[in-house]
Amino acid sequence: MLFLLYIPVIGGFLTLALAVPFIVYTVRHGVKRSILFFVVSLLLTLLFGTVVTLPATMVFGISGIVIGYLYQRKKARYSVLLGGTIAFSLAFLLMFVLSSLLMNVNLISEMNNALNHSIDQSVDMMKSLGQTVTDEQVQQLEQTITTFKYLLPLFIVMLGVVCAFFSQLIAASVLKRLKHDIESFPPFRELQLPKSVIWYYLIVLILSFPSFNFEEGSFMFIAILNLAMALQMLVMLQGFSFIFYFSYQKGYSKAIPVVVTILAFILPILLQFVRILGIIDLGFNLRKRIGNVDK
Repeated sequence: MLFLLYIPVIGGFLTLALAVPFIVYTVRHGVKRSILFFVVSLLLTLLFGTVVTLPATMVFGISGIVIGYLYQRKKARYSVLLGGTIAFSLAFLLMFVLSSLLMNVNLISEMNNALNHSIDQSVDMMKSLGQTVTDEQVQQLEQTITTFKYLLPLFIVMLGVVCAFFSQLIAASVLKRLKHDIESFPPFRELQLPKSVIWYYLIVLILSFPSFNFEEGSFMFIAILNLAMALQMLVMLQGFSFIFYFSYQKGYSKAIPVVVTILAFILPILLQFVRILGIIDLGFNLRKRIGNVDK
């Protein structure tokens, strides 16, 4: 945390490793002693850092203890990832609250102001380049920014996934060097989401139909928008996993599914195909059918 404060360039790269000391300490010494370690870390942050860095210490400390506890209980890697994601997401929400209380800064309001300012800057830039800016273009830009605001819960969860994944990855490497028995991540091709995901996807898809007409900005509108985006991402993840599985079963080069994945993010049409593939795999268990054909 002190690196993050005094050496921003190095600190930026070390941010994803901030939870690792808490993870390792919890695995080696248990939760009770790790809580004491966490309290000492908070005091050191206050003594040598600033109030600004205190919420960050809390985020990575709490999340690290949760991940370390799950490792200590010998949970599967994906279970650890899920637990870490939940811990990070809740901790980030706690950080928003603490930032408001300790620094008298409303991060949500500041973000809204920054986004609104970005609209003005974009319009001014287009005008300075001699382009005509119509009211319709401004409205489209404002709608994009508004949608971005609505998707803040999803972005927090995605940030939680990224932090949990890299924290887990780095911590596992350290723990293995310390002679701890840590289960490796299963190959990506073996990733299988629960079949219930397809039903959640269909329910949210139906609720998003115009006939329900939830008021924009309402709780239900924001909830359905975030759930729809999250489930679409999960279904695409299933689709990519199937592509890797299919390539492995057919004995294709490892580069082929990697190239397909890269192309999918470049070509939107291909990404839609991957999503459909994920839905079919979830609903009809394509992997089992491929396995039967190969036999």
